[in-house]
Amino acid sequence: MSTFSEEKRTNESTDVRRFFYSREDRNEIKNLTLQYWKGETDEVMERARLASENTFVFTHRWDMERCETPVTFSNEIDWTFQFQDDFEWTVNLNRARFMAELGQAYWLTGEKSFASHYIRLMKDWIRQNPLSEEEILESQSRYYNVKDTWRKLDSGIRICNWIKGYFCVRESEEWGEAEEELFKEALALHGHYLSIAYTPHDQQSNWGFLETNGLFQIALLFPQVESSDQWMQLALERMANMCQLQVFEDGMHNEQSPMYHHEVLHCLFETVLLARKNQWSIPEIMENTLNRMFTASLSFVKPSGYQPMTSDSDHTDIRDVLSRGALLYERSDLKHQGYDVLDFEGIWYYGKDGFDVYEELETAEPAFYSTHLEQSGYTIMRNGWSPDDHYLLFDGGHMDIIRAHGHDDFLHFDLVAHGSDMIIDPGRYTYKENDHRQYFKESFQHNTCNVDGCSISTYLDSWHWEDSAQPVNRYWKGNKDYDYVQGGHNGYLRLEDPVQVMRQILFVKPHYWVLVDTFKSKHVHDFAQHFHFAEHAALHNDSSKRKIQVKGGEGGHLDMTYFQDVSLTQEDCWISRDYNQKTKSTKMVARQKGSGQTTFVTILNPYRDDEHPDMEIYEVEVHNTRSEKMSKDDVTAFEVKRGEESEVVLFSHDGPKSFQFADTQMTGDVLLIKRSCDEEERFIIKV
Repeated sequence: MSTFSEEKRTNESTDVRRFFYSREDRNEIKNLTLQYWKGETDEVMERARLASENTFVFTHRWDMERCETPVTFSNEIDWTFQFQDDFEWTVNLNRARFMAELGQAYWLTGEKSFASHYIRLMKDWIRQNPLSEEEILESQSRYYNVKDTWRKLDSGIRICNWIKGYFCVRESEEWGEAEEELFKEALALHGHYLSIAYTPHDQQSNWGFLETNGLFQIALLFPQVESSDQWMQLALERMANMCQLQVFEDGMHNEQSPMYHHEVLHCLFETVLLARKNQWSIPEIMENTLNRMFTASLSFVKPSGYQPMTSDSDHTDIRDVLSRGALLYERSDLKHQGYDVLDFEGIWYYGKDGFDVYEELETAEPAFYSTHLEQSGYTIMRNGWSPDDHYLLFDGGHMDIIRAHGHDDFLHFDLVAHGSDMIIDPGRYTYKENDHRQYFKESFQHNTCNVDGCSISTYLDSWHWEDSAQPVNRYWKGNKDYDYVQGGHNGYLRLEDPVQVMRQILFVKPHYWVLVDTFKSKHVHDFAQHFHFAEHAALHNDSSKRKIQVKGGEGGHLDMTYFQDVSLTQEDCWISRDYNQKTKSTKMVARQKGSGQTTFVTILNPYRDDEHPDMEIYEVEVHNTRSEKMSKDDVTAFEVKRGEESEVVLFSHDGPKSFQFADTQMTGDVLLIKRSCDEEERFIIKV
């Protein structure tokens, strides 16, 4: 049986180019999707049926801006229509995923009407949306976004969806020479436009990949179209340059949004797979970059199989992405976090042969648990790879390279306990320029800290910030016994009385996390921590014990115990798991006033319904080498007792020193002692 990782690629000139699927694959694709993915098949069929009736709804998991409200055009389709004044609805309409789904529906059912409606909608769009050379050139000052229906990004996506549908419906009796000629004219027009409409900003933005994937597919699959050779050269040059410019060494796309990381990954995946299928030589950097991007996705996937909702991301299941990557690179670690069988779209990409190879591919737990993505600034702490394990994602990186999809979320973290979302990012909700956009982007709606009621950076509008904070004092260290990360930012140095901010998180594996937030200032300020809880979480605030008790879903619990006297306030908040959707939830705000040094120290202890939170916490005195007792401004130390085991943890707030504490003496900045019966292990986490 052939594999997908050892295909020889040579640019042999041929008029017959291979798409992801061909007519020989039809019955097997139909049988496999109906057998293993009936739910997704039914969704595709329903959206195709609606499109046949001029009703459009955007509910695919990878629709960048979902809208679950169907919109029907009773007469002629208005391709510029904005539902509820949201331009993102317009661009979804013009990206035309429904054209691919009409083709899929035709193959799955054999109903000619689906092919007829593909043809009707293609003709209608072309008739209503002409494009001239003059319009393209005149739009240079608008970065070549000619008009609402001819934006670069949407045009690249649209033509890929048209091509997917075309390779299905061209077999129908409804498809004749006139339709073929019209389709080829549309390809030529899209190719011409995409070859011109490319700017330095596109080269740095996810837009460039989405546009260039379309140009590449036209050039590769339709060599009879004039200028296809030139477009192929352009597409590969652009792809190679963007791989170098846009993707960090750690594999994360440099807009640092999981959602747009996967949009870029998707485009690069389609390009690489089509090149392999056609034995077409491509720059090596494209293959290597794609593989690193899959590794980054593996690094931050949650135990549920979903991506985190940071930086304009939705709560999207990414196991389909990991499954396709597992097959492309024959990676057993990606399959471990993917699906047991190849996903619905994966079957269309790879066919029966690919389905069988995936089935035979071994599954192996990834070689790492926790990881630190140095360039993008994400740190992920885990105790394992099972669906009910713990997970914490910390964001200590800069906002993003082009200030596009980044939120004001310095030092934010997500926390999953026993596989259940506990503390989460509230999401994005909308791109409309309104109060909701500002609400979901500013730091108050992230699990981070604020000073004097000021956001970390200054919000101007959806896509612009002022005084963008930068990271400082970043450090990471991890092993089988603990993970530790710290980070700060300079966002509050702009205040009249500047404030230094530092967040430290220690994961004492696999038991609990320690969260330490430190503020240093000359004068008195109001300091606040924000924690946003998942919609299913039930909260109990026990101020007498300095404790927040959280009951999550599926039997998971989380106790948050404070060392200091803090003011705890429970407030309403919104959680948006998908674009255009928001649900009421609850947040807690912890507050202190202080000057000099002000510290919040919190133990976050997860446990199950059938477990008792067997934890006692004691403050530990610390002395210097002269046996003088040290102040809490200088050092925080405590012992955590858990039955027969205990840990002593020390955080210095004044740099590395030598400390006497808990019947021992150690030197460093962050220290850990683990004790069990007569055994003791000492760890100098940071000096």
